[in-house]
Amino acid sequence: MNQQSIAEILSANPWFESLREDHLSTIVSIASLCQWQAGETIFREGDRDQYLYMILSGRVALDISVPTRGRVTILTLSKNDVFGWSAVLPVVEIKTAGARAIIATQAIAFDAIALREACDRDHELGFLVYRRLTNIIAGRLTATRLQLLDMYAHGQEGGN
Repeated sequence: MNQQSIAEILSANPWFESLREDHLSTIVSIASLCQWQAGETIFREGDRDQYLYMILSGRVALDISVPTRGRVTILTLSKNDVFGWSAVLPVVEIKTAGARAIIATQAIAFDAIALREACDRDHELGFLVYRRLTNIIAGRLTATRLQLLDMYAHGQEGGN
């Protein structure tokens, strides 16, 4: 897949639809195609990974380590979902969850360091990117909270 194909895919995606042409060109210039086989680990919780990913096809499970429970899947992602947001944030940088391909998965990987630098240079682009990332982060926080509430509610019968 070449940069032209990536540009066509991104321009048709709701996550990128309101970007100006120069912003889209910047993002396309730091994008590349990647793929994983079913069961393949993309990254582990606590890893440093320099990519933000958008799924083109397939499914990815996000999981966290829970004491006494092991790895717990908190969310399953599919086409057009974005993950790996922590790589873009200058302070966080380490993965707050693990990611594993459930089935063969194809995605576009964005170099997070280059994206962060582009956002620093162009504050309008930065505003748009970080606004979208905060929505993703809020969604992941909600999913994690609900998963943990469900898990502990079933394991703590008769509590206060």
